[in-house]
Amino acid sequence: MKKIVVGGLNGKMGSFLVEALKNEEDLKLVAGVSEVEDLTGDIPVYSDPQKVINEIEFDVYVDFTVYEFAKIASELMLKSGKSIVIGTTGFNKADVDYLKDVARQYGGRGVIAPNFSIGAILINKFTEMCSHYFDNFEIVEYHHINKKDKPSGTAVYLANTLDCSLKRKLASTHVHSIRMPGILAKHQVLISDDYQTLELIHQSNSRHSFEKGIILAIRKVENLNELVYGLQHLID
Repeated sequence: MKKIVVGGLNGKMGSFLVEALKNEEDLKLVAGVSEVEDLTGDIPVYSDPQKVINEIEFDVYVDFTVYEFAKIASELMLKSGKSIVIGTTGFNKADVDYLKDVARQYGGRGVIAPNFSIGAILINKFTEMCSHYFDNFEIVEYHHINKKDKPSGTAVYLANTLDCSLKRKLASTHVHSIRMPGILAKHQVLISDDYQTLELIHQSNSRHSFEKGIILAIRKVENLNELVYGLQHLID
């Protein structure tokens, strides 16, 4: 049985994951990390990720916190040779490259995923396919008003995919961010030439859309021998 530590277990995604883990017979939550430490309950909650490493036996650290904390926690975990699954967004290429080096040096492994929805992985794949036939792209991302990063990690991921495929840098105006109440997450890729248009849309209507991808990442991350960016590295 894999023993799991969840960073941000009191947040929206963290608390959702805690409930989801209860339905998985091969996964067990053994500790959490949050701003407020509470070691008195059945599941100890630490405020310091280093204390978790020192005091708890676990296999995988999963993070749904905020960028600043997640970056520190990821480095600590990788330097301890741990497996990490990071759902917190905001990591840039320099962050990922640095953490990849840390993982190689200390024997850690993991996945940083801007989106855990299988549908989001597919829209990225379809976008890459379209880049072989079209040159004009616009990305529009819609999220709830409480989402802190803008643009979203998934939108940046889509833009980076196009950068690589088209061998050019998309201007920042090609990624548009909308924050409105009543929306969870939606990503739209608009594609055109002089004679036709194409729209790719993925919409998450519930946090359950992320559940399969998170559980898959937790189960498969220890099969990696490095740190990777994007859930597609774990999908057959």
